[in-house]
Amino acid sequence: MPINSMLTGCPADCDTINTLPAIPAVQDCPSYPQTLSQIGHLYIMPTGATNPWTNWSTTPTATSGAIDNTEGANAKTKWLVGIGELPAAEKTATEYPLLKSKTTDRLYTLTFRVLNLTADQYEFLRQVQCGTLGFTFWYGDLGDWLYGLTGGIVPDFVTVRFPKGEGNTDKNVGVIVLSWRADGDPERRVNPHA
Repeated sequence: MPINSMLTGCPADCDTINTLPAIPAVQDCPSYPQTLSQIGHLYIMPTGATNPWTNWSTTPTATSGAIDNTEGANAKTKWLVGIGELPAAEKTATEYPLLKSKTTDRLYTLTFRVLNLTADQYEFLRQVQCGTLGFTFWYGDLGDWLYGLTGGIVPDFVTVRFPKGEGNTDKNVGVIVLSWRADGDPERRVNPHA
């Protein structure tokens, strides 16, 4: 099972000090931006496709032509728009001597509702429903932030559900469920595609 290494700045052992970065000196000023957390973008990059982000480690830009929903040969990243959420991760704690423990693994589960179920979109989601993990992904929120890491997040589970409600106004939707394991939350960059 792949573990996404996202906490590359953590100390290796007890002898290394964890150096915390600088943060704003004044934190109670009501002028800082509060951005929306709802996930609205999901980028799926098939194995072997062109990476949609150039310069991820500094300031990513959208790679020209790398995101193309009309391409059907797994050579381009697909961009989905929907309504998603990512609850707090489930943590695995490893015990150590002298009553110490450390979080060594986190399981994340992203749920993403796709409301646009045209015939092509439905067939795309049915292919994702196969559960094949031959892709990496990034997700973006309504605050114009993009989350992931160089090369994308490696999933360990994917499925799609097509729930049918019984209400008079219930609509057809596709629900993608993605989960992955990592040592911490993904990196965050300004979304150059938002």
